[in-house]
Amino acid sequence: MHFFMSGLGCHKFYRSSIARGFNIIDQDINRRLEVAKDLALKAGSSLMSFFGKSFDCMQKGDSSLVTEADLASEHIILTGIQSVFPDDQIISEEQEVVPKLLEGRFVWVVDPLDGTTNFANRYPFFCVSIGVGIVKGGKIDVQVGVIGDPVREDLYHARLGFGAELNGSKIAVRQPRPFAESFLVTGFYYNVGSQLESGVDLFKKVALSCQSIRRDGAAALDLAFVAKGVFDAFWEDGLKPWDMAAGSLLVTEAGGCCSGYMGDFDVVKPSIVAGVGEIADELLGIINP
Repeated sequence: MHFFMSGLGCHKFYRSSIARGFNIIDQDINRRLEVAKDLALKAGSSLMSFFGKSFDCMQKGDSSLVTEADLASEHIILTGIQSVFPDDQIISEEQEVVPKLLEGRFVWVVDPLDGTTNFANRYPFFCVSIGVGIVKGGKIDVQVGVIGDPVREDLYHARLGFGAELNGSKIAVRQPRPFAESFLVTGFYYNVGSQLESGVDLFKKVALSCQSIRRDGAAALDLAFVAKGVFDAFWEDGLKPWDMAAGSLLVTEAGGCCSGYMGDFDVVKPSIVAGVGEIADELLGIINP
């Protein structure tokens, strides 16, 4: 059983594990899941070989950072995908050009290092995020989500319709509790000016109503922590598909729900509210009073 947000409410629905109409079989998806898990582990090992050491670090046009470690991790993942699935499409954070999505094709959505600023400053909260979806009606229908946390040696994975796991054991979101007791997580990304001000204002509104909030700087890993029941919910705007593809599937397969700020969740749109249904509902009510 999974959840989705319709308007500003969380509802339950059932969904097939097979994307019908595109001749996709379970074996095709399972193969990609196993490759994604293997590549996340290899990329994570590469990241740890750089962590805490001196390496090249550059600032991109949007003020975010890219390091030598990002590029090494991306090389491992992209070459690994292309060697096994040469016809699949790839969207990766460090790519300069995002390909036009082709109907019915598999598409990999990759963040080789989510939490680059943390990584560059030796703050041990970062991950590798790999999602695999099928293009349906111009949208990405995520089928597989894998997140590797190399610091804690944790590997999360989910397959649509089969639940979410951490190191081979099933995981689930927290049980519902009053919003006043909720433990939440968010992010501000690289907002400036009025965007930063609105983000801080929203943080204050939520903080006045919940028990506590964290801002850890790695959206994909935040979502994994929601999926395993650490946080009750996560919210953020200004995100990219590679920030959310894998983590959003982990949350829904762990029994939670995902929404955009203004309606149904779409991985190519920039906002997300994800977590325990009742908490996410109340959080949306604060975002959209």
